[in-house]
Amino acid sequence: EQAYGDAWVEEGAALARRPPLDLRVNTLQADRAKVLAELQGTGAALAAIAPNGIRIPPIDGDGRHPNVQAEPAFQKGWFEVQDEGSQLAAALAGAAPGMQVLDYCAGAGGKTLALSAEMDNRGQLFAHDAEKVRLAPIFERIRRSHNRNIQVVSKPAELAPLSGHMDLVLIDAPCTGSGTWRRRPDAKWRLTERQLDARKAEQQAILDTAQAFVRPGGLLAYITCSVFDA
Repeated sequence: EQAYGDAWVEEGAALARRPPLDLRVNTLQADRAKVLAELQGTGAALAAIAPNGIRIPPIDGDGRHPNVQAEPAFQKGWFEVQDEGSQLAAALAGAAPGMQVLDYCAGAGGKTLALSAEMDNRGQLFAHDAEKVRLAPIFERIRRSHNRNIQVVSKPAELAPLSGHMDLVLIDAPCTGSGTWRRRPDAKWRLTERQLDARKAEQQAILDTAQAFVRPGGLLAYITCSVFDA
C-alpha cells in the first residue's frame, strides 16, 4: 500500500493478471507494418505507447502465447521479445546516431539492442555486465539483429579507456524486480528486508563507479524495474 499509494488495490490486481507478450520491432531490419503482416493470426497489434512496439494480448485460461521465436521474422532479426516498459526506457535514454554509449549493466542485451537501433548502427555502443555469464545470450542476439556498432566488454579493467568519454551511460541497475512481479509472481514472496538492503548498497556502488564514464555535459540514465522508493 505504501509503494502504490491510493491505487494499491488496482495495482495489486493488475500484477496478479496474466501479462501480454510485448515485441520490439528492430528498425534496422523492418517496420511495424511488416512485422504485423508476418504475425497475422496471433492477435498482434500496435503497442499503446512504445513507438516500435507490438503487443499480443494476454491469453485466457490455460492457453499459451504463440511461440513467436519460431517465426521466420524473428530468425531474420525483425523483432525482439521485450516488455513495453523496457522499450520505453531505452527510447527515452537519449541515445542518438554517432554517440559514444555505455550500457553498464547490459545483461542479455535487450536494451543494448534497442539503443543500437536508436543509434541507427552509428557511433559506438559498449555492452558490459559485472556478471559475465549474463552476457552469454548477447552474441547470438547481435548476430541475428544485424547490430554492427556494439562492442561487448566483459572485463571491468577493459572499460578504463572509456572513463570520462561517454556521451551516455545507461545503468539498468539490479533491483528487487518488483515491477516485474506480473511475470514472476512468486518473487514477491521471496523478497526479504535483508535482500532489499543489499540491493540498495549494490546500486549505490554501481552508480558511484559508472558515473565516472560520463563525459562533462554527458548523460547518465538510471533505470530500475522496482515500484519501491529510492
